[in-house]
Amino acid sequence: MAKARLTFETTPARKVALENSLGEAGVSLPEWFEGTVAEATGNLFGQWMNEATRDEELSPCLHLPEAILKGLRSIDWEFAREDTRYLSHDIHPYPAKFIPQIPHYLIQHLSSRGETVLDPFGGSGTTALEATLLDRCGLSSDANPLAKVIGEAKTTTMRREDDEVLSQIIERFSLLARHGKSLEEELVRHRESYTTCIPRESTLAQWFAPYAIEEMAYGVWCIAKLGSKAARTVALASFSKSVLKASFQDGETRYARKPRDVARGETLKLLAANIALNQKKVRQLGPLLRFRQPVFKTIDLRDEGASGEDGPHSWDADCADLIITSPPYPNATDYHLYHRFRLLWLGFDPRALGRQEIGSHLRHQRQKSGFDTYCEEMTLSLRAMYRALRPGRYAVLVLGDGIFAGETVRTSQALANAAHTVGFDVVGEIDRALPENKRSFVAPARRLKQEQILVLRRPPAAQRLFLLPPPYRLWPYETILREREIAALTGHQPQYEDKVEDARSGQTLLISRDGYDLRPLSRLTFTHGVRHPASTHVEPTWQATLENGDAKTPSARKDPKYVTHGIHAYKGKFYPQLAKSLFNLAQLAPGQRVLDPFCGSGTVVLEAYLNGLHGYGLDIHPLAVHIAGAKSGVLEADPYWCDRILSDSERVLERLISEEAELSNHTQEVLWRSTFASAAHDELVSWFPLPVLDKLARIWRHIESVAEPRVRSLLEVLLSSLVREVSHQDPRDLRIRRRAEPLDDAPVYALFSARLREVRGRLRAFASASPHAPAQFQPTTVKRGDGRALSSFEALGLGKHSVDAVVTSPPYATALPYIDTDRLSLLLLFALRSKERASVEEALIGSREITPKRRATIDSLIDAEDWEGLPSATARSVVSNIRRNNDGAARDGEPVGFRRQNTAALLYLYFRDMARVMSNLDHVLKPGGHAFFVIGDSKTLAGGEEVRIQSSQALQETGKMNGWTLREVISISVTTENRPHVKNSITANDVLWFVKPD
Repeated sequence: MAKARLTFETTPARKVALENSLGEAGVSLPEWFEGTVAEATGNLFGQWMNEATRDEELSPCLHLPEAILKGLRSIDWEFAREDTRYLSHDIHPYPAKFIPQIPHYLIQHLSSRGETVLDPFGGSGTTALEATLLDRCGLSSDANPLAKVIGEAKTTTMRREDDEVLSQIIERFSLLARHGKSLEEELVRHRESYTTCIPRESTLAQWFAPYAIEEMAYGVWCIAKLGSKAARTVALASFSKSVLKASFQDGETRYARKPRDVARGETLKLLAANIALNQKKVRQLGPLLRFRQPVFKTIDLRDEGASGEDGPHSWDADCADLIITSPPYPNATDYHLYHRFRLLWLGFDPRALGRQEIGSHLRHQRQKSGFDTYCEEMTLSLRAMYRALRPGRYAVLVLGDGIFAGETVRTSQALANAAHTVGFDVVGEIDRALPENKRSFVAPARRLKQEQILVLRRPPAAQRLFLLPPPYRLWPYETILREREIAALTGHQPQYEDKVEDARSGQTLLISRDGYDLRPLSRLTFTHGVRHPASTHVEPTWQATLENGDAKTPSARKDPKYVTHGIHAYKGKFYPQLAKSLFNLAQLAPGQRVLDPFCGSGTVVLEAYLNGLHGYGLDIHPLAVHIAGAKSGVLEADPYWCDRILSDSERVLERLISEEAELSNHTQEVLWRSTFASAAHDELVSWFPLPVLDKLARIWRHIESVAEPRVRSLLEVLLSSLVREVSHQDPRDLRIRRRAEPLDDAPVYALFSARLREVRGRLRAFASASPHAPAQFQPTTVKRGDGRALSSFEALGLGKHSVDAVVTSPPYATALPYIDTDRLSLLLLFALRSKERASVEEALIGSREITPKRRATIDSLIDAEDWEGLPSATARSVVSNIRRNNDGAARDGEPVGFRRQNTAALLYLYFRDMARVMSNLDHVLKPGGHAFFVIGDSKTLAGGEEVRIQSSQALQETGKMNGWTLREVISISVTTENRPHVKNSITANDVLWFVKPD
């Protein structure tokens, strides 16, 4: 991709004036210029990043270290002409950091999406940021606590609220800096509070002017009180960046005192300018990070047993798929010295860091330590790395030679020997030339003209792994599915742990795998964690992450509403974990196609998206299609801008609530009538109080103003989700029945606001968790259509033999009044009146509605035993039996209601329609493809006798008539809700698993 060419033209006088103005704020011209254009160049960089993240699977030669080394040697590692300060990489000064291009290319070559990349000498978080941008899980540690402050700031995504909090503190500091009297009054008022933030350091007055000390203490006190964690994180790093320029220290590279005059307000002005610069960097980073953030810890790698505020001072065993790091050069840099005052102001002890710092030049001088000491400490660090790395995976160290007593020592060779003693395989090393303009500012390191990239590998080894169950109890059939999907994805049957007495209750399983073959485990559904027997570290599966996020105490109840699954109630849907488990049984690979011809509210389509599959959904029900499209569509929108739009919607709700008391009944009447279709007015008035209609209209008008169509659809679905609660309908009843007491009003704004806040939080949580996804998300397609017509599948873009699997839960025969149940939503969203709804209801497969004329026609076909298009013998028998019994009862004078009179004809149509759908599915399903139907039998009374409607058996026979092989019938049980008519619910179901022959 060609680099964008940016020009900056000004007169010499203007340039001098600008530099003087920026100089007063402690900001250089390059810093200001880069911050100003960052938002423009960020978009270009984002396009390049999208092109660079297409790698999905591990390199096929990852198990061949010689091939890996050859591939790495083919790269030009100098990057002399590359921009090494893009995005937030220069958010804070940090000595001797390596350029981001190095970890970027290594991550691409040696890991895949969803894997974990560790930098145990993380410094300012270069590797962590690159890992996150490449859809990996970043881990970063350093003995320097300042590294965590910088790293978290440079990988922060700010919400609109966070951005505003940051802007407010910038404005506050800027105004106080310009108005000396106001600043004096502010400092006097809060002196007792902020003086507690002044470091207890005897030499502080020698390095800072009195005004600077006071304003810095005030500044860090204000930052600590910020209500936004993200704003506090960015502001704290900006404060740290300001410390040396506010001091008498002679720049970043010299620990030398150079006193100067410091005016009142100068330090706050500097702080405001640095926060503003970093705010720009973080702003342009937001659309790229999208709430994904790596983990940072303060760790001394040499001390495995110690613990601190971040937990144990070592990483868990087998937690990393790749290590990329640049350890300190020996006898070169003193991080604790260059950052001494930053550490003090942030509440850390620079002396403690000095005692821990590996490779410290000052320690070498004071303790007369030599290269042997450096090697001993690095050997301890290599042991920690070996323990953290999974078997068969790679560790890459960027190293520079050291100088002791004027003699150069070869660091890479010494550490290669140390790594070998620890247990690593030494793959080889690569010399990297150092560009003249990008060498270290530290004199010993600056003499070096090249550094080495040392490639190590932890030897591959088969591991016995514990597969941990979910924190909730599994149904017996789920326990069986758990075993089945493990075997399907790994090719090995898992074993139960010997010590488990009640093994079949969903307990720990054992399986052996090597380090190259762990990815399938992350795709498991009813397994939530993977653990090595010798480690306490539990690697959560993608399903566990989706259900529980980063919760320290996972929920003890199964969550079927994770991500956007729960944004709208829908009757008769099957739960998402089952859909995903069926994907695994079919051994579907990322990028393959899954179709649900009865997609309902989109459970299968959304699960396909979450698991890297192309999902296709079809349904006649207009509300179902709208819900299904919104559930997956909003996840395909940019999560950063989506969050901003939802933030605006929250503010609109706040404004509407504040205006609510001022509106007259006349205003309400006029507003809702001009908002909703006139054809729907009579029914709307019948089912909603006028104040409720006004509120719904105001929310609807805002929704229609939202420019992003996927967010607009989401908001429409959220509005639909609350209509039962704010109408005269009894919300507990499946059918449309009125409340015993009609409503006068309802808290529409509060209900919508609560749903909005919940879904906004779920979307942010999903975006944050997305680096854990084992596969690239694929776009989904949902359309309104009829599975009985082949043209409906063609409209989806599906031709002959184009689908890898069908996963669906068809409507059960005459089971649910879908359209009537959603009557109010259809009225509000689509202005569908009674007649229009009736025509949609009748068109549904499995409908309970039929006209007398059509029923008479179908009854005559049954009586004539005309079974054309109905291949199942079981279906024919059931229909004939019901028709015969009901007809006989009627002739005998027994009362037979119209519902029972309709049953035989409706079942005839149902089984014939299902045969047509299955025939069309055969057309689009690939040879060797899988088809899963979740179906249950129901029952009816015919002639006074209870007749079982054997839907499962009928569909089995129909599938076989297609030429499909019935691989298995998996019996499953379901739970029911506490609602009226629950006695008629179906609690026993089958999963029919067909395979189309090759």
